[in-house]
Amino acid sequence: MPAQDSLYYELLALTAICGELPCACADRLTSSKSYRKKVVTSLTHDKLLRIFSKDHLRGYRLGIRGKRLLRERAPERFQFYLSGRTDTNSIKSSPARRLRLHRIAQTYVTMMNAGAVIYRDEKPPIFSPNVSKPLYIDVPTFYDSREMKELVLEMIKVHGSRMVGSLLTPSRTFAVFNGMEAVPTFDTQIEQRGKIMLQNIRYTRTGASHTPDGILLSDQWAVMTTLLEDAKTYKKEHFLFGEGYEHFYFLTNDYHGETLLWLLCHSDVIGRLSAMLLQELQPPCRNAFIENDARTDAGTPILFCYLPDLPRLFRFLSALELLQMKGAILCFDFQANALQPLCGDRVELQTIDFAEFERRFFSNP
Repeated sequence: MPAQDSLYYELLALTAICGELPCACADRLTSSKSYRKKVVTSLTHDKLLRIFSKDHLRGYRLGIRGKRLLRERAPERFQFYLSGRTDTNSIKSSPARRLRLHRIAQTYVTMMNAGAVIYRDEKPPIFSPNVSKPLYIDVPTFYDSREMKELVLEMIKVHGSRMVGSLLTPSRTFAVFNGMEAVPTFDTQIEQRGKIMLQNIRYTRTGASHTPDGILLSDQWAVMTTLLEDAKTYKKEHFLFGEGYEHFYFLTNDYHGETLLWLLCHSDVIGRLSAMLLQELQPPCRNAFIENDARTDAGTPILFCYLPDLPRLFRFLSALELLQMKGAILCFDFQANALQPLCGDRVELQTIDFAEFERRFFSNP
């Protein structure tokens, strides 16, 4: 068995729990192309891993030796995924079924790189039907939709949901969706039932009573632009903009998105960042007709959008238009291109230097 802190192990383990890992995901596990190639070549040569390519989808699957090795050496971690007729053990070859495996796999990589716990033997069995005592969430923890299906009767109510899993932190609960390259659509009634289910499970299993929020992962920032532009027309996705979750965050499946996801899971860091930004601004006006996080010296409302909250951003832009006001949006520099088309002449775009943010909040003292 490869060492758990090695790329050899990460590739095998992620492939096991995902069924099929998109080849492109390996790029996000190491920055060294030559090392990645060496690892894949070694694993495929030893028949622990194999590459499956069909219908323009390329992914890694476990070889027979790989399955046997993981089941024998770490059954508490992998038996759930590598036994019976589960989607991850008896993989269907249809493009739609494989694409769903890729969507969940991509989400796993984003969660893992953001510091969330992903392996079954390291997290409380929130969705196990055999829980008899209160459970505690001490760190950000991700459960995929297959783990959630262990609660069969509850999950029947949300059959057809686009949820790929749920992220639980000590103080928050998130339903997680991954649109990949596409502009997503939702069945509002099904997803609303999913929201209620998630809230009830979190309360009955951990005693935490708070309303879940949503996370929409995507491969490109342009999807956010399209969603907000469509929201001005009959194409509006109502589940994203008012009928679903109060807060619905848009994050990307890349290093920037992983960093923002980490930030979203650490409210203390969000507080420090917001406090630092407010040092250069006026405090927000709480009784205004438009929600805001700060004001300029001239009283112009400013919305903090470094963690893009789709409903809140939509309400801010709509209120500026309705009230014929000017406003400002504060975001990271890498988000500016996606937000610029939405601003027009009415909104000033102000940016935070992402590299400076990293130096300030991630550099060792």
